Amino acid sequence: NGTCFHNISIDIPLETDEQQTVIALAYDDIQALEYFHTPLELYWKKEAPTLERLLEIALDEYESLKERCDNFDRQLCEDATEAGSGLYAELLSLAYRQSVAAHKLCEDSEGELLFISKECGSGACAATVDVSYPSMPLFLLYNPRLVEAMMRPIFRYARSDAWPYPFAPHDAGYYPLLNGQTYGMEMERQMPVEECGNMLVMAAAVSAADGDADFAGEHRELLAKWAGYLLRHGVDPENQLCTDDFAGHLAHNCNLSLKAIMGLAGYARLCGMWGDRQEAARFDAAAREMAASWLDRAAEGDGSFRLAFDQPGTFSMKYNAVWDKLFGTGLFPAAAMEREFASYAARLNPYGMPLDNRADYTKSDWLVWTATLAPDKEQFMAFIHPLWLAYHVSPSRVPMTDWYSTVTSQQIGFQNRTVQGGLFIKLLEQKGLCRF
Repeated sequence: NGTCFHNISIDIPLETDEQQTVIALAYDDIQALEYFHTPLELYWKKEAPTLERLLEIALDEYESLKERCDNFDRQLCEDATEAGSGLYAELLSLAYRQSVAAHKLCEDSEGELLFISKECGSGACAATVDVSYPSMPLFLLYNPRLVEAMMRPIFRYARSDAWPYPFAPHDAGYYPLLNGQTYGMEMERQMPVEECGNMLVMAAAVSAADGDADFAGEHRELLAKWAGYLLRHGVDPENQLCTDDFAGHLAHNCNLSLKAIMGLAGYARLCGMWGDRQEAARFDAAAREMAASWLDRAAEGDGSFRLAFDQPGTFSMKYNAVWDKLFGTGLFPAAAMEREFASYAARLNPYGMPLDNRADYTKSDWLVWTATLAPDKEQFMAFIHPLWLAYHVSPSRVPMTDWYSTVTSQQIGFQNRTVQGGLFIKLLEQKGLCRF
């Protein structure tokens, strides 16, 4: 009737009070994506030529698929309860579906897998690097090939003549058209240290989870270029955007420097997996030297560390340091990180710790990454309970937001985003899948 809504009426006679009926709904978006000016087919067409046939297959396999889903759900709840508590398990159950669903699965013209995110609730950039980075713990746990498929469009775009910079891009297009970065091509719109660090950490993490570095090796030239960029610019980042750009540009960002350090540490491990001992030693030494310098320059003097090197009296979540724990690289003394984590107790509001001292809002993904720095389960849950409570009482009835006020629990922005895959990082740490 001229609207975008459809009403569906189905009459089902009930023969018993316990009768169950399966109803399947589907839509066909004709083609998956436009990938560097080439239309791609939908992935399900590998199995079924038509949507009607796909529905037949789905209904035929319903019982076995339902059993697999139930088994997965039980195992996820058991793992999350062991890692934290039943409240943590409820958060992961809430996050799981939207983290997966905001991606499109397809293959490029060479048959390589693509897993393309859409920035739901925050624009429509596709294959955004600083969205893939927080979401990857979920996929590292259950299918590392999907992390490789997230990274593939960025590698392709970055090696093309269309990308003019010596650092990694922010995105590969505007969903569903992946024809190049749409976040802006001006230098002030770029995230040089952010995206280089993200790509290097992702490459290292997926190589550790896979047990080999073959995928990363296919892109070694780009990874080496980005590692070189971090060597020159990561120790004390210049004024630039990062993924936490809500308050605008920031120079001398301590947490961003942490990301550069972990990117270099990850690249050193990749070099080791490739058998290049000389480069592995060089980049490991550089990461350790930068870490030692960071501990001195970021210190507030009370055991905590600043938001920016030149801003005394400030604080921020140091969530990027979690990879030192997950990789087992030992760049930062455990005692130093424990003192930093202890300082967070005074920062907690009713619904969690603010991202930094500039505002009372937080990000759920970074909150759980920060919680994973906790030395024990009790302190981990002291961070998680306010997050659970925020979703439990929030007046903002929206698909799971990741950006909300720690004072009111109200949504600030964002919803439906894949970054909630980051809530799974405690399971990743518990299982040791990324440890070198």
